[in-house]
Amino acid sequence: MTATKCSCGFTELADETITDHLLVAFEPDDRTGTDGQVHEEGGPLTCACGFAAATGDDLDEHFLKAFTPAGAIGRDGHRPEAIDAG
Repeated sequence: MTATKCSCGFTELADETITDHLLVAFEPDDRTGTDGQVHEEGGPLTCACGFAAATGDDLDEHFLKAFTPAGAIGRDGHRPEAIDAG
């Protein structure tokens, strides 16, 4: 089953997925990842750091890994977690 909710109460919508929500929770304004590199989409399926993805989901996963800090505490001070809706 795919996770469609977040522990904060967010519920996936047709135009906003749980991944979109988690990226908002973790992505810093300066797009600098936990590795000190800038991570942002530079072209089709590529990141400014040089990562080339096979799919859009792969690129989203790359961004989540790059931006999620130790302890997974979001910029709002809370720890968002994807949960199954069922």
